[in-house]
Amino acid sequence: MGNFIVSARKYRPSTFKTIVGQDSITTTLKNAVKSNQVAQAFLFCGPRGVGKTTCARVLAKTINCQALTEEGEACNQCESCRSFNQSASFNFFELDAASNSGVDDMRNLVEQVRILPQGATYKVYIIDEVHMLSSAAFNAFLKTLEEPPPYVKFILATTEKHKIIPTILSRCQIFDFKRITTNDIVHHLEYVAHEEGVTFEKAAFEIIAQKADGSLRDALSIFDQAVNFSNGNISYDTIIENLNIIDFKYFFKMIKALNDGDLADVLIQFNDIIEKGFDGLRFIESISEHIRNLMICKLGVNDLLETGDNISLQYIEQAKQVETSVLLEYLDIFNRCSTTYKSSNNKRLHVELALMMCVKKKIKASNPTKELKTNNTFQTTENKPLKTEIPPLTTNESKTSFKRTVKQEVTPIQTTNIKSLLEKEKQPTNTESTENKDNKNTTHEINYEVNEPKVEEAEENCVCITQDPIELITENWKTYVENATPNSYAARMLLNNQPPVIKEDKLYFEVANSIAEKEIKNVMPALLRIISTETDINFTYNIAINSEIKTHTTIIDPDEKFKKMAESNNNLFTLKQNLNLNIF
Repeated sequence: MGNFIVSARKYRPSTFKTIVGQDSITTTLKNAVKSNQVAQAFLFCGPRGVGKTTCARVLAKTINCQALTEEGEACNQCESCRSFNQSASFNFFELDAASNSGVDDMRNLVEQVRILPQGATYKVYIIDEVHMLSSAAFNAFLKTLEEPPPYVKFILATTEKHKIIPTILSRCQIFDFKRITTNDIVHHLEYVAHEEGVTFEKAAFEIIAQKADGSLRDALSIFDQAVNFSNGNISYDTIIENLNIIDFKYFFKMIKALNDGDLADVLIQFNDIIEKGFDGLRFIESISEHIRNLMICKLGVNDLLETGDNISLQYIEQAKQVETSVLLEYLDIFNRCSTTYKSSNNKRLHVELALMMCVKKKIKASNPTKELKTNNTFQTTENKPLKTEIPPLTTNESKTSFKRTVKQEVTPIQTTNIKSLLEKEKQPTNTESTENKDNKNTTHEINYEVNEPKVEEAEENCVCITQDPIELITENWKTYVENATPNSYAARMLLNNQPPVIKEDKLYFEVANSIAEKEIKNVMPALLRIISTETDINFTYNIAINSEIKTHTTIIDPDEKFKKMAESNNNLFTLKQNLNLNIF
């Protein structure tokens, strides 16, 4: 059995022309070699597996070639090229900075630089993973890098450019290598497959290219693995099975089901994915990538698609069937689902809830009026006069009740002044008492007086409110207070404080002191559950301490009780001092 050489090494480029996906860099280097304007130091940076070290080796061989071609390529025939290809050249040194990161290693390198090249023009030093060098090693290497002998060339390679000190960067020509495109990887895999006599499907190589994520070396490693798995016949199905990848077909079906609002089909598709052994997080990441590709197609920038031609056509076709706003909603939902996935106890249910939210968003976007009717407090009918539950206006009470209902519809509360809001809410309830007084408060009678023609107009043009939210909350407030423990501080405060002020979906409280604030916080969870059940609104609350209302609230502090009693009888202070009494 002969020694097996992996494809990444066997088909490693030996000339600038054969380097994949880095045309701008290779053109620059070839022109520099042809014009004899090769810099003293280079820095090659970029992701893994994109050809940094390979390009450095090709450059090292080319500058020492004794018979360059017209294109500036190495001939691979001269003595220098042959010794280089056989790894027998004394003028080429490759150093791994990850294992030679100390200052002593750099000092040894500096000592070797003094030796002249043998049978060649230049000595070339390639330092791979140069960012792993220590600060002391960088400093020891700095002077030699700045002013090397004329026969020495340095080529540094790194995947983390930001870790290299600025003094090193300023002394190098910097080349940024880009990720290899999907099409370039596919073309190279097809070339290798033809050379190896492997049958394949192009769709399979497209999957390999996406899995490699721009790294040609990773793509060739996956290729070798796939050849062994499929026995030399690489197909789309074998690649999906071998690499444990979710089939693209599931995502196209999933988006179609979401777009149709078919929740049952959505859950069935997700169940199939789970049964194949994929976890929920993998599904979320994959479908988010799928939706991202659809968004790219919607925007008309198909060049950003990192897929093959066949799959790209499917993306373009499906993108026409889904609205952009819906796709953005999907991305937002899955992003939040991914963020909270690890903290979820039932991870499958967590993902299913996200899918249900996507279906809900789609239905809402397709038929907003339906959703609005579901959540709307008001109920109207077309071509029919709206009936209001208004009793006959025979007493002042009926007038007051009617005016309060219309007022909630026409002029909702807009201010955040709690005191004024409370006074505003008190006015209708005190109308009856004010009517029995002298004509000092005749304004209230005028405001609440309703003539018969206005009632008929209101019945035709006004909407019917099932129940005032403030009244509903106040009722629940009183119910909770009645059922509270009589001896608790919370019960006494609820009995003696005004109900909260309501603005949109928030309750505003004013209390006299921190003790009252603490007791309010203790009872709010239970109270909010009751209110949310009755109103279908998820309320929040805000508590403010107002010292001005202390005299109007129940005194629950012993010191405050004593002060209140002493205000009416000054002798209590004298008694306390003479007897040295403590207030508990």
